[in-house]
Amino acid sequence: MKNLSTLFKKNRWIVVVLSIFILLVVLKRNKNKPDTITPVRKNIVDVVFASGYTINSDEYIVATKTEGFIKKTFVQEGDEVNSGDLLFQLSGEAQSSQLKNAVAQYNEAVYQASPESPQIKSLQTQINQAKSQVELDKRNYDRYATLIETNAVSKLEFEKFQLQYEASVSELNVLEKTLEDLKSSLKLNLENAESQLKIQKNYYNDYFIKSSKSGLVLNLFKEQGELAKRGESLAKIGSGKTVAKLFIAEEDINHVRVGQKTKIALNTDKDNPVDAVISRVYPSFDFAEQSFILEAEFQEQNMHLMANTQLQANIIIAEKENALVIPASLLEENNQVRLLNNTLLTVETGIRSSEWVEIVGGLDDQQLLIKAD
Repeated sequence: MKNLSTLFKKNRWIVVVLSIFILLVVLKRNKNKPDTITPVRKNIVDVVFASGYTINSDEYIVATKTEGFIKKTFVQEGDEVNSGDLLFQLSGEAQSSQLKNAVAQYNEAVYQASPESPQIKSLQTQINQAKSQVELDKRNYDRYATLIETNAVSKLEFEKFQLQYEASVSELNVLEKTLEDLKSSLKLNLENAESQLKIQKNYYNDYFIKSSKSGLVLNLFKEQGELAKRGESLAKIGSGKTVAKLFIAEEDINHVRVGQKTKIALNTDKDNPVDAVISRVYPSFDFAEQSFILEAEFQEQNMHLMANTQLQANIIIAEKENALVIPASLLEENNQVRLLNNTLLTVETGIRSSEWVEIVGGLDDQQLLIKAD
């Protein structure tokens, strides 16, 4: 036993060297043997990325039609408003004075055009007197016309009453025409006064800014006391349901259609994506955003969604169950894959995602492919 132990100790280095040699041989064989993989069956989804934020489907901006200081603000951000509710009042003392003048002129025009108008009553009195005179002159004319036939009066006397009658009729016609012209003039004056009153009312109403639709006050852009110029934005009102406004790159727009399913991750709850559907594709490129714009409707209607919440969306443009797929890294140029014998095989591909490529032709699920290094 002592001799065997001594022998083992003397030759221990030989055993170590042999072990290292065997290990190197094994490692070399494994290194020379390429890693392989076979196609697998799994569900695959192709998506297009979009960023964006939530908006109301019927948002609108409340703007001024005139200029003035904000005398009073009747709402705050977050308030719900109904159509016709008063939002702001601008200072408009000068316009108030002009409206009072227009009201006074209109009331005066109404009075002047009425039967109680002094001008109309005066002319009507003259017309009544002229009618009485015509009746009197008509009787005299008729009587002398009868007498002339029997030569009871001279022709000169007859012509005198004839001329008198004709003059009375002419005067009556002139007075009636004058009354008709006066009434037309006073009616036109009334119409002008009424038109001016409407204009001044509209101008005056412009200082009282109201909501045109029911909705939620999302933003106030001016504070009470500030000057608001004509056409300047005062508030944003959100009406309708909350939708996602999405921005998508130019190279992806041709893949997107109305009705496509979308997964949206809101920044307020990133870990719980929600379902949505593309509801609108804007018809032109937006140069300000440098993107095409889409809208998506959330499928869950009872969600509590804050306006302008930032979000990210994955728009599903294609999906397939139990598809034959390979890792995207295995697909080389010209749709080729490398077989175990190191030859290239051209395949027909379908859906592509960032990780997987669907194989629809040229390869089966038994063939070995060489993994990329």
